[in-house]
Amino acid sequence: MGTRQEDETAIHEIEGAARKAAEARDLERYISFYADDAALFWPGAPRVAGKAAIREWMRAFFAMPRFSLSFQTAGVQVSRGGDLAFSYGTNAVSFTDRDGRTVNDRGKYLTFYRKEPGGGWKVVADMGNSDLPAPVPAE
Repeated sequence: MGTRQEDETAIHEIEGAARKAAEARDLERYISFYADDAALFWPGAPRVAGKAAIREWMRAFFAMPRFSLSFQTAGVQVSRGGDLAFSYGTNAVSFTDRDGRTVNDRGKYLTFYRKEPGGGWKVVADMGNSDLPAPVPAE
């Protein structure tokens, strides 16, 4: 069992590897960081539950000709018990929508990790939100 600092460093390394996998559109490498029971919470979409469903969700994005996903970790904290952790930071997503318009979004993310029996960390919940202005209701 590592120290909290070693665990924080491990999660920073995971996020660096995940960032490179996203930039390379390496779906299987990107998905490898998720636990089988993970959930994905992206803006404007229902919860995506389970690694298999996350794979299919991300497959559609990675297949888009102009899709890009990048993120920068701002911080990592590991629980006192050393079995749970979270990271947070900023992200940027670009893609072409159904009408052929390019969508560029920036936002924030919060990712929760669980230490697995072998000592490695896996993502169990991954949430992002947009910095784009929220729709204003009509008066």
